[in-house]
Amino acid sequence: MESRSAHTLFRLFFALKPSPLIARQTDHFAETIAAGARRIAVDHQHVTLAITCDYVDYPYAVIKALLRAGTGVMAEPFDLRLDQLSIGNRSAALRPSHGVPLLNALQKQIVAGMKGAGVMLRPGWSFSPHQTLFYRDGRPEQRRVDGFGWHADQFMLICSHVGRTHHETLATWRLNGSGQYDLF
Repeated sequence: MESRSAHTLFRLFFALKPSPLIARQTDHFAETIAAGARRIAVDHQHVTLAITCDYVDYPYAVIKALLRAGTGVMAEPFDLRLDQLSIGNRSAALRPSHGVPLLNALQKQIVAGMKGAGVMLRPGWSFSPHQTLFYRDGRPEQRRVDGFGWHADQFMLICSHVGRTHHETLATWRLNGSGQYDLF
């Protein structure tokens, strides 16, 4: 039997992405504190809203179900500010220092849509809004930073080709309450 690690794994997730400018600014900040750790690629920076388990084969049927789930989401745009640096034992991330009700409402709608489409969240995963900057070992630390903010007016469905550093954007939906989307 062939080892599972010989295959590319596919991980599907809904996410918010900062603009290219904000992503570059965030990466520059990460570079100043990463002490040589490999940073998250600028075009991969995101805040995960919901994530599936990993699939060995490209999950066409699951993608189709998630496209239906995303299309049903009707949520308002909002401003997101990530101004809390949270360094854990394995990674460093930016988080909002206070609750963002419209972000939480969007995330709950996505999860409800997934459940309605018959797609379950990754077992053990729970929503804790953050944008990972880099992975490393070291002592934990939390502190406020000037932070990075953007107007979140869209969310997307992404397929990560795990281990291949490739993110495939499958669909983008505008946050305008209409539930319309654009396929890329």
